[in-house]
Amino acid sequence: MLIELLTKKYPGMRLWLAQRLSAVVMAFYLLVFALMLIIKQPGDYAGWVELMSPWWWRVFTLLFFVSLVMHAWLGVRDVFKDYIFNLKLRAVMQILIDVLLVIYLYWAGVILWSI
Repeated sequence: MLIELLTKKYPGMRLWLAQRLSAVVMAFYLLVFALMLIIKQPGDYAGWVELMSPWWWRVFTLLFFVSLVMHAWLGVRDVFKDYIFNLKLRAVMQILIDVLLVIYLYWAGVILWSI
């Protein structure tokens, strides 16, 4: 049944599922992050650098930001579809949001990999 829901017959289901899976990834990351904060308790800049230094943690953090951008993109797209009826205005606003989300994701990657 799940496979049938993900076919072209129900085009919104894949996007709905993608948004829910991105929320699960973000929730899992935040749980692990909270546990790491409790265990390591970084008190200064050096402590935070030590917390964020392992390559696997940076990859996991980047996965969090990719999930966040995807989740935000889907949510904003749905809000725009529901409340902005002028198609040209909606397209301009969606492009603006898309560009900003890509910039934010790039910025997060630069910050993470410069540690």
